[in-house]
Amino acid sequence: MTQELRNDIKDLIGGFETVLMATSTAEGMPEISYSPYAIVDGELHVFLSDLALHTGNLKSNPRASLLFIENEKDAEKLHARKRVTFAATAKLIDRKSDRYRSVMAVMEARFGDIMPLLDSLPDFHLFAMHTDCAVLVKGFADAHTLECDGFPQPLESTDL
Repeated sequence: MTQELRNDIKDLIGGFETVLMATSTAEGMPEISYSPYAIVDGELHVFLSDLALHTGNLKSNPRASLLFIENEKDAEKLHARKRVTFAATAKLIDRKSDRYRSVMAVMEARFGDIMPLLDSLPDFHLFAMHTDCAVLVKGFADAHTLECDGFPQPLESTDL
């Protein structure tokens, strides 16, 4: 991936605090939702409740699609909104791990006092979303399929 494309992705993602996330049920039924996120060490992390359908979906089928898309009001043409879609695999992070504590510290810095409250609830789970490819659409006839091993560095939540 060229530095220019990395910068384009960083610029696009930088305006968001949530990600659109498509998952599927064990039976293959697609579902779309969203979640606040933090990027730490090249992986996007989401903290999800068992009450949300996407949590059960990720537990039974860890594949997901993550979408960041330009706001309609900012787009020159609605049919060519700037966007990046990542193919990702979710991994559940153990609550007792150092990784869990470090990511939750970033999430608390990013989202404030709500995070300790949510962390105290046993039905919440931290997932790391590892990406293996992305499609960046910058406009009409300007799409790029990219192999990637994680989110482009130095794209971290502390940069956003």
